[in-house]
Amino acid sequence: MDKRFDKVLEEINKGNKFLIVSHVNPEGDAVGSTIGLALALKELGKDVTPYLEDQVPAVYSFLPGVDLVTNKVESDDWYDAVFAVDCGKMERLGKGFEKIVNRGIIINIDHHTTNDHFGDINIIEPNACAAGELIYDLLNAASIKITRDIAVNLYVAIHTDTGSFKYSASTPEAFRKAGELVALGADPWEISQHVYESYPLKRIKLLIHVLETLELADGGKIASMVITRNLLNRFQAKDDLVEGFVNYARAIEGVEVALLFKETDAGKYKVSFRSKGNINVADVASSFGGGGHVNASGCNIRGSLELVKEQVIGAIEGSIRSKRLAN
Repeated sequence: MDKRFDKVLEEINKGNKFLIVSHVNPEGDAVGSTIGLALALKELGKDVTPYLEDQVPAVYSFLPGVDLVTNKVESDDWYDAVFAVDCGKMERLGKGFEKIVNRGIIINIDHHTTNDHFGDINIIEPNACAAGELIYDLLNAASIKITRDIAVNLYVAIHTDTGSFKYSASTPEAFRKAGELVALGADPWEISQHVYESYPLKRIKLLIHVLETLELADGGKIASMVITRNLLNRFQAKDDLVEGFVNYARAIEGVEVALLFKETDAGKYKVSFRSKGNINVADVASSFGGGGHVNASGCNIRGSLELVKEQVIGAIEGSIRSKRLAN
């Protein structure tokens, strides 16, 4: 019996009305974990509301149960408990969530090293490949049958957060659990077609312009790209359309860290960090108020593009120097 979830199971057994929430700007793990857990609790006859402040990215619209997700909650709604999945800080759950008065206890299930344990119950496993892996463990601990629809959602969570099983998070446990989800009905080929081979043409055209902003620093060890609001508006592109763009910069030979500076508002930038493993970008992101994983993190910074780039690239250069001296 997996004792990690004993307190969680107590709350599930005694409660009936639950909210499941994940971070703003959700990606595959956030969406798949949220829906997968919602479907599982519904199997128990629970009243469940899966909530995401931002729209589910179009690429995940094929997921079974996606129609259950709401983007609006009322401040006077009440719940026996809230499941916060794949989110390291409460403020990233969104402004709508902050307004809810009667939340009940918060059950924080996450795998980010920078999670600040904001829950009343915290299940934080940095060695897990995805929050979806922890939801899989929870369902097994609760003896909840994993249906095909649940399996598809949890497979997407694991598949996307391991970078199609390319990242260092692709542990033997991740492969084993993904294999079991396939046996339960998740079709890898069908899912890969939806997630990676159904992009709109404007994404590719937008990528061409973003690649033109590519710059190298620190002797080619740092690669950065920029996306402005003007460029997004030109292509009438939502923010989720650029998901994964930063990985093109990381793929360059000799690059240790890739950066994507995305303008979110006037004088405000979301910075995505990707490392090949030698540099802990979670530490760098944390120094700017962000967080994430050792190899994939992010933060938001105010200032001019020139100043923001100077600050972030300078911090990465400092990390590279420190690493070199330590070796």
